[in-house]
Amino acid sequence: MSLSDFDNFDDFSDTIGYRFNESFSNGWESLTQTFRKLYNKTTEKLDDEIALPVGQKYVNDALQKFVTDNVKSILELRVELHDDWFRLYCTINVAGIYIEVASNFSLVHVQLDRNVQRFVFGQQTYTDVLNLRCESFMKRQGIKLAIWFYHSVLKKDPLGVILTYINIARAKDDIIYLDIHRWLKKNQKIMSTLHKVQVNYGEVEEEQLILKTQVNYRDLLSGSSGEDIINDDDEPELMKGPINPLGDATEPSQE
Repeated sequence: MSLSDFDNFDDFSDTIGYRFNESFSNGWESLTQTFRKLYNKTTEKLDDEIALPVGQKYVNDALQKFVTDNVKSILELRVELHDDWFRLYCTINVAGIYIEVASNFSLVHVQLDRNVQRFVFGQQTYTDVLNLRCESFMKRQGIKLAIWFYHSVLKKDPLGVILTYINIARAKDDIIYLDIHRWLKKNQKIMSTLHKVQVNYGEVEEEQLILKTQVNYRDLLSGSSGEDIINDDDEPELMKGPINPLGDATEPSQE
């Protein structure tokens, strides 16, 4: 199943929560009993993993819905997805400055579960300034000078500083952490889905994002039977950062 099969984001949210139940519609009660018996015999987790393709259009629709529509200073945020990398375009209007920028990134890590909703990007190229307009000539020249200083003298890129300044993401060297919990937490459909299915990591392919998902059998079964199979006390302490991160992806968010 691909996200491009749905007309909009809400259709997908309504559908994915029932996807697994529908797959086991025949003999569901018998299946839950089997899982209970299996869990009683072993403490090992069931690690079935599903690859969920997300089309480029859907990624951009989600960015529009959960970031652009919620952040006044961002006029546009979109991506072009390619094999193992993507190009991010961002248009910002803040403090009398209108700027359109683009840069190339790799996807370092993805974690979407009940506790953490995070994307971690690795910046591959310096930011290209596609358009720059300011309320004054001096401010425009000052910005151009600052960008030149970052690139030529500091050998760094200012995009992470800008995203941190407008409180969109956190940056550490060439790694950018985008935590979207603040925008998702009020969406009961999505948060309910993330109690049943979690995303452990992702891969970028041409015009699509592949999310590697895992079914949370505990929540599926408790939702079906009306009782909690495993108490919270039986679970290890929840991680506050990414699972199996790469490089610096263990940096905690600071909202």
